Amino acid sequence: MSLRSRIVLAVTVVFAGVSLFAGWLMLTHAETSLRIAFDRATQTRADWLLSLVSVDPVVLPLPADREKMLVLYRGYGHTRELFRSPGFPNKSGPDRLNKIHHYSYRVITSRTATEQAPDGLITVTLTVPDMSLRQDINQLRWVFGMGWLLSLGLAFLAGYIVAGWLLRPIQTIVDQANTISNATDSRRITLPQSRDELYQLTDTLNRMLGRIWENIDLQRNFFGAAAHELRTPLAVMKTGLEVTLSNDQIDRRIKPFLSGQLDEVSRLARLLDEFLTLSRPNDSIRTLKIGEVFVPDLVANCLTKLTSLAIDYEVTTSLEINELPTEYVLTDAVKLEHILLNLIENAIKYAAKDSSVLVQILYSTDWTIRVQNKTARDSGPTLDLIQPYFQADPLKEGHGLGLWISHRLTMLLNGTLHLYWSDFTFISELILPVTSK
Repeated sequence: MSLRSRIVLAVTVVFAGVSLFAGWLMLTHAETSLRIAFDRATQTRADWLLSLVSVDPVVLPLPADREKMLVLYRGYGHTRELFRSPGFPNKSGPDRLNKIHHYSYRVITSRTATEQAPDGLITVTLTVPDMSLRQDINQLRWVFGMGWLLSLGLAFLAGYIVAGWLLRPIQTIVDQANTISNATDSRRITLPQSRDELYQLTDTLNRMLGRIWENIDLQRNFFGAAAHELRTPLAVMKTGLEVTLSNDQIDRRIKPFLSGQLDEVSRLARLLDEFLTLSRPNDSIRTLKIGEVFVPDLVANCLTKLTSLAIDYEVTTSLEINELPTEYVLTDAVKLEHILLNLIENAIKYAAKDSSVLVQILYSTDWTIRVQNKTARDSGPTLDLIQPYFQADPLKEGHGLGLWISHRLTMLLNGTLHLYWSDFTFISELILPVTSK
């Protein structure tokens, strides 16, 4: 549930509770006022009827339709009943009347003045149907219920609108934070004009972004410096191996071994170059060496370099080209070769024994290079494979950087890299535009 929904729900619940309690109090007060007004009207009616009663001679007024009246005269120590309406209860106590006629009648008792009966007391008990009173009360309750539900709906709608207006600055902060897409972006979130809690939140986020930028910059500098330091001994080793291989007096039996070592040193040198490229993302485009590259020749060259690796892992490699295109791709040949070597090497290492690694080259409007291999597992994660230091099989050789570097270099070449893994088959698909840069 979103923050806006929780705020609206909380406000609606609080409003519902408070308005229900306050409405109940007002409804109770209104019902009491209606009953008091009804009783006063009945009392006036009873007083008027009492004023018409006379004992000597006996004069009695008649009650109206559906009214019931009881007239008693108390004098000289005894009580005499002067009049009783048909259906009036035998026991005339007010409590008894209230219990019997509580839901249908209101009971009012009026007593005479002394000049009207100087030797006794005249009591008139009048019961009046309260149907109109109950109708008014029911109508009042219905109006209150509908009004409460309507006000609750309006409060929910108004709360939703107001919550959106109040959360708009937070959404602005979120939108600005989303525009900071990567660690190379040194922009900061705009501070609000009002120095409230949102200002403190934005300032805290900016200071946190500043600390993250400083740490990442420090790591990049260390990364680049370490790569620079390693390039020198690798260059010395590469030069020594090349000089040794160029010597005709060297034993021919160790030349294949030295050639393999030279290939590994060259591969390490290329890996360091890519590390340097990734450690300077702002300068990566300027470091690209764009030229025309014929993809089939480059793929075939990569397969040739990885022949010995395929033999070691007991797999075979094959190249399939649907139609031999004549188009060239404008890209960085060294970086594209590094991507292809990583993809094919990854396929060889994780392929099932005695299986074949298939490399397909397709061309329509873009170049598509698909590397497919059979695996011992049915399926596995694909998004995690482009994360640094993640290995699908920890028992295999490597550090989990190959696909991550390939993904980053593919983005640098304005291409896309897709990974699929299902039914014991893993597929890497590299798509490059004809003019990648």
